[in-house]
Amino acid sequence: MQRLLFGFCAGALILALPWPRGDWLRLASLLALGVAVLIAVAMGWRRPRTAWPLPWCLGLMVGFGWSALAHQRALDERIPDVGGDALPLEVVVAAEPVPSPAAAGRPPALRLLVRVAGGPLSDRRLRLTWYGAPAVAAGDRWMLRAVVRPPWSYANPSGFDYERWLLASGIHGTGYVRSGRLLEPAPSGILTHTRSALAAHLGSPDLAHGPVLSALLLGRSGGIDDGLWDRFRATGTVHLMVISGLHVSLAAGLGYLLGRLAASALPLLLLYANARTAGALAGLAAATAYVLLAGAGLPGQRALVMAACAMALLVWGRSGQLASGLLVALAVVLAIHPLAIHLQGFWLSFGAVTVLLLVLGPRRRRPLRLPGAGAALRLLQAQVALSVGMLPLLALQTGELSWTAAPANLVAVPVVSIGVVPALLYGALLAGPWPAAADVAFALADGLLGIALAWVDWLAARPPLPVAAGPAALVCAQAGALGCLLGPPRRWLPVLALVALLLFSGRPADLRPGEYRLTVLDVGQGDAVLVDTRHHRLLFDTGPAYPSGFDAGAAVVVPNVVATGRPAIDLLLVSHDDVDHAGGLGSVLGRLAVTARLGSAAGDGAHACHGRAWRWDGVRFSVLALPRPPGASTNDRSCVLLIDNGRERALLPADVSHRVEKELVRALNGPVRVLMAPHHGSATSSSRLLTRVARPELVLVSAGRRNRFGHPHPRVVARYRDVDAQVYVTGDHGALQWSSAHPERMISFRRDRAPFWRSAG
Repeated sequence: MQRLLFGFCAGALILALPWPRGDWLRLASLLALGVAVLIAVAMGWRRPRTAWPLPWCLGLMVGFGWSALAHQRALDERIPDVGGDALPLEVVVAAEPVPSPAAAGRPPALRLLVRVAGGPLSDRRLRLTWYGAPAVAAGDRWMLRAVVRPPWSYANPSGFDYERWLLASGIHGTGYVRSGRLLEPAPSGILTHTRSALAAHLGSPDLAHGPVLSALLLGRSGGIDDGLWDRFRATGTVHLMVISGLHVSLAAGLGYLLGRLAASALPLLLLYANARTAGALAGLAAATAYVLLAGAGLPGQRALVMAACAMALLVWGRSGQLASGLLVALAVVLAIHPLAIHLQGFWLSFGAVTVLLLVLGPRRRRPLRLPGAGAALRLLQAQVALSVGMLPLLALQTGELSWTAAPANLVAVPVVSIGVVPALLYGALLAGPWPAAADVAFALADGLLGIALAWVDWLAARPPLPVAAGPAALVCAQAGALGCLLGPPRRWLPVLALVALLLFSGRPADLRPGEYRLTVLDVGQGDAVLVDTRHHRLLFDTGPAYPSGFDAGAAVVVPNVVATGRPAIDLLLVSHDDVDHAGGLGSVLGRLAVTARLGSAAGDGAHACHGRAWRWDGVRFSVLALPRPPGASTNDRSCVLLIDNGRERALLPADVSHRVEKELVRALNGPVRVLMAPHHGSATSSSRLLTRVARPELVLVSAGRRNRFGHPHPRVVARYRDVDAQVYVTGDHGALQWSSAHPERMISFRRDRAPFWRSAG
């Protein structure tokens, strides 16, 4: 049975890899299930001794086939592109609305997860934004007029993949609400009433950390500001501030103890079940109640499955077979929700439990366990195991090595787990019969949480270290880290050295002297370009930032700098100070090592760019000194960068307009191979004079998909095509990569290197 389950899990996890896009999923699933039928038939007539690999193969085929079918169905259910017209939709609000920061000139917004109740989009789940929304509650039925779109996200070599997250979360489209009318309020039930009452308790002004307490008890994390989330991420403590397996396990453990105590106090109960069974049933009931109270989200559901498996092992008297229970829990989760393999929380939760079982399992020797050390040393041992064993996995997921995670969790884990969460659970239990006692419990939780947050805030001021190692190196590092934890320390010292080497070493140079590479990142309506030579890196602009708090510097530029080479910038050149070019500057400076800076004007740590020239690894860089018209705008004062290796030339003119292009043509002195379209392809730039003199073969336009400016302008695109140029737009093609070593080839990360979950555009 274990071989069957192990094969099933291995097969289901195969689709976590970024396989190429294509129409192969349905055929692959049918082939896998067909092979599974043949293996099952073979198992019926093979003798047991000769059939030992067949259960593993059967599980592998069933797991892969089941996962592939689920993925194909999810992709088929994505809504089609219906244009920009608002559609009438009757929807049911499927989860608690999340407040969103107000954008410039707009009222505050709510993010809604809704299920369409009828019509051609029936049963689809949509993520909608509603500006100036009225009061909306989970379970409400509304008639909305909404603009809906298929799932879409930036397509870059690395960074958070929003489209993948939407797929894993079962969301079939996004959009925004123009108007709405309430048809039927949410049915009033005991669960809704309880959640509302507890939210009122936790919203008391006497509680300094009410939003975090509400996230821990009710799963309402929308009240936590972005700055606090950043501090949690920097210290590796996000898992403590959301509903996680640890918290559900605590609820199950408290329920188990209360159940055993009740069985001991009421011997009549022992006529129906022994104390262990009574405790397990009470533990499962407590875990279920906690998950329902927290909104029954996907992380809570996964944790509940794991808790149910643990309780089942206790009932069967097999508490020593925790590894088998973990395998069963993993198989059940993958059978119920195969798409969970694309969620970061799935890997972190099962990874953490696996590390603890390997290091602290009942059959492991415990060389650190001293007589009389007790629970404190066990807690320290568990924390050390998690800190070391999870480092490579966290680095693989986030691209950063948070050296503050170990000290942060060493304090925060016991405070939150032993103090805050139990106090919240007791407060929730007492809120109905004894409100005064519940307030005391909530105040205790608030005070203890303040201690943990003060420690987290102090450590968050120490920035994490970016990790330049690739996925293969980090997988090796993960194996080495577990080896260090499992083996005698002296024997594994060489492995530990290998882990450190893989984590902190950059990738080898992949460009020959005299060659360079451009990577135009997909940052929406803005610019961010990485320029690599053999031993140097230049970043041209840092992407936009928005009033909502989204910062392309942190979300796109930094992870892609780390993932595509050395996590450092030799020269940061910000063409001008407009927010679509310099919005991510603070994040880049705060998270990456920047050796030197240039800008359109000197000041704030940057030197003036105009007229500067230098040579890196046989490649010449020149910031053209162009005469500027009187009273030139910030766009016309932009730095214009020309890159030349003697064979191939590339021009990055930022946002200059027709007025400066006349001078640019004089300084250019000949055609270029690659041209970044000035000002995102607006009608005020890319004059006919520039296109005919520069005669680019490849034109790169950094513009957002369906941007409100209409970039690139159709007349501009026509001018470039008149000179036989190929035009690539990041909003349609994703990130674009070109190398002087292969000048005829342009790589599109949406068209050429797209995983199967990414829309083609």
